[in-house]
Amino acid sequence: MAEFYGRGYVVLHTGLGLYVGRTPSLSYWSKLNAAGYDAVATFPSEALARFHVELWEGGWPEDEALSELMLLPVTIDRPGGWASITALRAAGLDEHLGELAHPGWKKPGGHC
Repeated sequence: MAEFYGRGYVVLHTGLGLYVGRTPSLSYWSKLNAAGYDAVATFPSEALARFHVELWEGGWPEDEALSELMLLPVTIDRPGGWASITALRAAGLDEHLGELAHPGWKKPGGHC
């Protein structure tokens, strides 16, 4: 039985996929480089998700449709505010999983 840690929001870019997480110098996206993760970071509110994006983008885009960024609600099913592939699929985000859905995605540099 899956654990339930509440509801949160994920950041989606239509071209890059789901925002997985970030190091000080690099962002990870499900369709670009999921960095070996099998879950994505969530945010407890839309405001905190927007704030996080503003920190590394210099502001939330005024024209969200043009920027291809959006926030979507999901179930948090991993400790620490993470949403697993199962939770993302349940939220209807299967087409945005990209490299998260590849079981062989454990090698460095984006090699399946």
